[in-house]
Amino acid sequence: MTTATEKQTAKGRKILLAIIGIPIVIILLSTSLYYMVDTKVVDLGTVNNGTLITPPLRFSELPLLDLNGQAQVYGQPEPKWTYVVFGGAECVDDCERMLYLTRQTHIALAKKMPRVQRLYVSTESSVSEDLQKNIKQHYADSLVATVDKLALQNLFLNSGIDPFQKNSFFVIDHNGWLMMFYQANDLQQQSLNSLGKLVLKDMRRLLK
Repeated sequence: MTTATEKQTAKGRKILLAIIGIPIVIILLSTSLYYMVDTKVVDLGTVNNGTLITPPLRFSELPLLDLNGQAQVYGQPEPKWTYVVFGGAECVDDCERMLYLTRQTHIALAKKMPRVQRLYVSTESSVSEDLQKNIKQHYADSLVATVDKLALQNLFLNSGIDPFQKNSFFVIDHNGWLMMFYQANDLQQQSLNSLGKLVLKDMRRLLK
């Protein structure tokens, strides 16, 4: 015959198991859901056209310098979403086309344009005179900075992503997290136009 004490002990064990088990079940379900979303088995209706960087990278901690070699504090004077193109002292061919693409999609944001900025980051200590003239003439509202190449590579070290991959540019959120990138299949105008439309869809959603 079960005594009242034994019943109370059994009840206590069930409560303890529930307390321990519920968080484990939640973790397992969350992990399963993340895996299914990541592998596109489940679509939660928040599909991005760009490639998400998970986990995002703390771009704002990079030691950026301006063209005079002075420290440049990212996000000052006002935090904004940012298109960033990585390159060197020169920016030609695919690099220049990414400057063009980011400019066009930036302009197309219309009323939301002030919430976004464009940034070119050189991994060399300087930017060529030709590039400075090109930016001044065609991309006048773009910011320009330099950063130590090793520092940038270390930021991407465990991401499996090459910041210098061709035909690509990155997106930084308003908190300074590098969180997504886009890569064009080729540099044909039709391909750039198609990618630009996808970028706009993402940015309009992100800027709601």
